[in-house]
Amino acid sequence: MRIKLRKSSDIFPQEWHVTTFVVDHNHELLSPSVTRFLPSNRTITEKDEKRILMLKEGGLSVRQIMRVIELEKHVNHGCLPFLEKDVRNLFTKVRKKQDANDAMDLLQYCKIAKEEDCKFQYVFTLDEERKLEHIFWSAAHCIDWYQKYGDVVVFDTTYKINAYQMPFGIFVGVNNHGKTILFGCALLRNETTSTFRWLMKTFLSVMKKPPKTIITDQDPWMTEAISEELASTKHSFCIWHITSKFSGWFTSILRNRYQDWCADFYKLYNLDAPEDFEREWPQVVAKYELQTNKHVIGLYEIKHFWVPAYLRDYFFGGMTTTGRLESINAFIKRFISSHTNLGQFVKQVDLAIEDIDQVQLHDTMLETYRGSSLRTMSPLEEQAHNILTPYCFKKFQEQFGRAALYSLIHEDGHRFVLKYYKETRYNKWHNVFWDGETAICSCKHFQFWGILCRHILSVFLRKDCYKIPSQYLPSRWCCQTLQVEDRFQVLGEDFQVSGEELLPDENVDMLNEVGCPPISKTKGRLKRKRVKGGREGGKQTKTCRLCKSIGHNFTTCPEKENIITGSQKKKKATPSDIGLNPIFCVKY
Repeated sequence: MRIKLRKSSDIFPQEWHVTTFVVDHNHELLSPSVTRFLPSNRTITEKDEKRILMLKEGGLSVRQIMRVIELEKHVNHGCLPFLEKDVRNLFTKVRKKQDANDAMDLLQYCKIAKEEDCKFQYVFTLDEERKLEHIFWSAAHCIDWYQKYGDVVVFDTTYKINAYQMPFGIFVGVNNHGKTILFGCALLRNETTSTFRWLMKTFLSVMKKPPKTIITDQDPWMTEAISEELASTKHSFCIWHITSKFSGWFTSILRNRYQDWCADFYKLYNLDAPEDFEREWPQVVAKYELQTNKHVIGLYEIKHFWVPAYLRDYFFGGMTTTGRLESINAFIKRFISSHTNLGQFVKQVDLAIEDIDQVQLHDTMLETYRGSSLRTMSPLEEQAHNILTPYCFKKFQEQFGRAALYSLIHEDGHRFVLKYYKETRYNKWHNVFWDGETAICSCKHFQFWGILCRHILSVFLRKDCYKIPSQYLPSRWCCQTLQVEDRFQVLGEDFQVSGEELLPDENVDMLNEVGCPPISKTKGRLKRKRVKGGREGGKQTKTCRLCKSIGHNFTTCPEKENIITGSQKKKKATPSDIGLNPIFCVKY
């Protein structure tokens, strides 16, 4: 078709006229089976949009959403009036619409949750531009769980699970059924010492008492913050984060002796007493000629943070790693991605909390209907069965079943020496004190786990003890029906969950002025742009890297002596200068 601008008369303006029109097509026409792929023929109805967004909130992928709608509409695979690309474009359009008020929607969600339940707590800070900086929140269920099981806490951060790449800090613990529970969550702008100090101080103000122990990775900034804000809490490093680096540290050095090193290290790790560790450590290090290895030196300098021999006086609930965080992280990651906005992110965390609560209710129900699992007729086992949860009773049975495998070597009043009935590679002697009321073992299993060890139970059987003292059946491992609602003691005052707002008044009144946070710069190696080479970058003029002049280089620079002498400064020693890995540098 040709169109030409013509003027038909002097009194009328120019008009477009069709001068030529050819009816035949000059290209091959599309078949009816593929015309549906044309953008003009692809549409998502309002009803389908609602259905797609609901399935997305349920954690389904784009392909799964497409397949579900195909089954609902009874159409063949791939015959929907829209493509996967259209669904992804829909998500982008909805996300952009929500991003404008993302921070305000998040704070409004927390405010409504606070109004519905006064136990819900949240605290946030703003930067100089009144953009959201940090936020911590804890649901009512989480605060109740902390009252009962907040003696040991695991903390770690996860990256890039929200649209702003804000590090997600999570506090978890273990309940009386051995299941992972959530105490609180935080979205942080960065991972500096000041940020972690704010987080630990906020966590303490919300929970009203510090935990007895806390397990983290070897982040030196986190370590410094915990030492300042949770001074009474015993801090421990996750052993998995340490041993996971062994292959990179020692494989090339030890070669075929690497497996033997791991076996000897495991033996050192399981020693009971600090004296044994101090005696065995230099011998093992000398065996593999690692006396000057910077990683071995660093491990020894932070021994009080990871060696169980130095930690057995503190209650850890049997935990030595941050692995319990992975179950909650895996649940949350089913529903979110790196593009999830803040409001949707908090909703999915609340969903994880509800899931934990339902699992705990189910475990409590099973307590009532569980059958007898006694292996012996011992009154000690029967007493533990009636008091402890199935999870803890199983741990007790493991120790009780092995109590008969130890022989009494020596007895001196209230002191007993026990030994495994046969010689083994790791044969140990265990000292037990029992005066009828107090029981102490050199393995310190009760202090670390909260469950009596096989050595004390072996003495009970030999000294005709038919009832376990109540202090050796801790309430945190007891059945839900037997637990007493103990109130925390904080500086001589009873702990009660306060209903007053923890937010500054000016922040509460100006929620409509809070801006969205910028993209956070997390830790790790900085991303560098590719350096253009050859003809890409054009011809480049070489300059001296010292004085930036043309015609000479650093070696022949005439100003070299004057510039270096005048501007030379004393460089501060860094961990790498003294041969230490940065993760071993505890900042206090």
